[in-house]
Amino acid sequence: MSINLDLMMEVAGRERLELPVDLFYFVRHGETAGNAGGIIQFPTAPLNTAGMAQAWRAGQLMQNEPVDRTVASVFMRAFQTGQAVARATHTHLSVNLNIVERRFGEWMGNSNHDLDWAKHPAGGESMQTFIDRTRTGLQEICAAGGVPAVVAHGGNLRVIAAGLDTDLPEGAVGNATPLKFERAGGRWTLTFVGG
Repeated sequence: MSINLDLMMEVAGRERLELPVDLFYFVRHGETAGNAGGIIQFPTAPLNTAGMAQAWRAGQLMQNEPVDRTVASVFMRAFQTGQAVARATHTHLSVNLNIVERRFGEWMGNSNHDLDWAKHPAGGESMQTFIDRTRTGLQEICAAGGVPAVVAHGGNLRVIAAGLDTDLPEGAVGNATPLKFERAGGRWTLTFVGG
């Protein structure tokens, strides 16, 4: 199990994430062989057969939501999931480089069993850099107008939830689980789409 995810969320939650919208959606990518095998993945890792089915189902759950556009990470697993969401919602798919998963450098390809989010991998990025980049990416996406569906990664989701002071219920970080973030009365809530 990964180490210091709670610390990352604590650090990410120290400064409130300010957004110019009151509604957006988030979908983590579908399953890959690396997910199933507990491996720190390369950007080129594609969805496996189960992941393709999960992405399709996520799209079906999203098809009646008021989504104006879909924005995905350029990492293959998220982009493929974004394609399924965009098809189902009849929206344009674009990418944002700031919502890719943390760049783990020399750790990629290794087991994630002892992955320590507080450490800085050689050839990768620090925890703080990842937090700042994710926050910037979401702000860029939301500033473009309309209601976006953001398709990215588990690390991004944790940073976003912490920055919005929103609890992550059990199952929220599951593969291809569509989530609705909504602000009312100054407070953000997270709910499962179709659940």
